Amino acid sequence: MKLAIYDFDGTYVSKQTLPLMYKLWKEKHLNDKAYKKIWYGFIWRYVLYKLKVFGWTKRKINPYTMRKTADLFRSIPRDILNQFINDNYQNLQAYIFEPMRKQIQVDKDAGYHIVLLSGNLDIILKPFKKDGFDTIIGSVFEEKGEFLPSDKIHILIEGQKKKALLERFKDADYKNSKAYADNGYDIPILELVGKAYAVNPDKELEDHALKNNWNIIKKDK
Repeated sequence: MKLAIYDFDGTYVSKQTLPLMYKLWKEKHLNDKAYKKIWYGFIWRYVLYKLKVFGWTKRKINPYTMRKTADLFRSIPRDILNQFINDNYQNLQAYIFEPMRKQIQVDKDAGYHIVLLSGNLDIILKPFKKDGFDTIIGSVFEEKGEFLPSDKIHILIEGQKKKALLERFKDADYKNSKAYADNGYDIPILELVGKAYAVNPDKELEDHALKNNWNIIKKDK
């Protein structure tokens, strides 16, 4: 089996999705108290990240924000959360990077098994199976019908994404597979496959892509 592996934030969706999702949550007033507590906690940590102090790198802040998002999700009843997840899916359709949307069908027609691989909570990703993905791999939010507490959620990032992929597809033909991603911490996935595509890459990934003669896809300016 040959795979076509798509990252989510910044690749399949052209923007970072959590700010858009939190904006939608705020507009719906689902749990204002929980929203304010968690969102303002993000703000000062983001400032530390931008200042590059106290160890707040993107490799630390991203798992933190995802775990706190899990706390936010647990603050409302399951049926309301399910509706919100669907609303979020519909809202994000306007931000899909169109070349990636079209590429899914191209890869599917070429016989690739289409994988959406992300550190995002899997509950956020699951509705996107309707967009043509055959398999969704994300950070597990629920086990045996129960939402996991944030300290039990294993966030997929860097080598952990690669490990999750290899566990799911032990016998895949990685030499003839391809991957699309936008961020430096997706380099382990891109190095795993025969065809690597840097999509709207950050500087770390773009430098690596140029050095390794990888394909680079950018938005038209």
